[in-house]
Amino acid sequence: MITSTYFTLAIVMMACITFAVRYAFFASSINLKLYPQFKRLLVFTAPCVLTAMVMPIMFQDGLANNLNDSLNNDLSLANINALLSSSYFWAGILAIGLSLMIRQTLLVIVLSMAGFYALRYFGLG
Repeated sequence: MITSTYFTLAIVMMACITFAVRYAFFASSINLKLYPQFKRLLVFTAPCVLTAMVMPIMFQDGLANNLNDSLNNDLSLANINALLSSSYFWAGILAIGLSLMIRQTLLVIVLSMAGFYALRYFGLG
């Protein structure tokens, strides 16, 4: 059983690991040289992490609608209907479309959030 002490210890340990990794990159006292190929790969870190955080939220309604079918990898009609009636899914699709058309990140975020709140306000999801 997980108690609050273990949970707090886990959070503190994750914070220490995160700090140590970031300190190694930003501290001027540590002379860390990265290969140019590795530097080019680091450009994709933020989109990958963001995608890993957002995708489960976008598909949560379609996957969690019928837990038994989802565990059996059965793509039932109920799951598809739940997914298509989810405001998270449609707001994610809107954000993807806007990011492909508009290159201003802040404008894409504002328009995507406005689209999400409009979907929620008018009764979708």
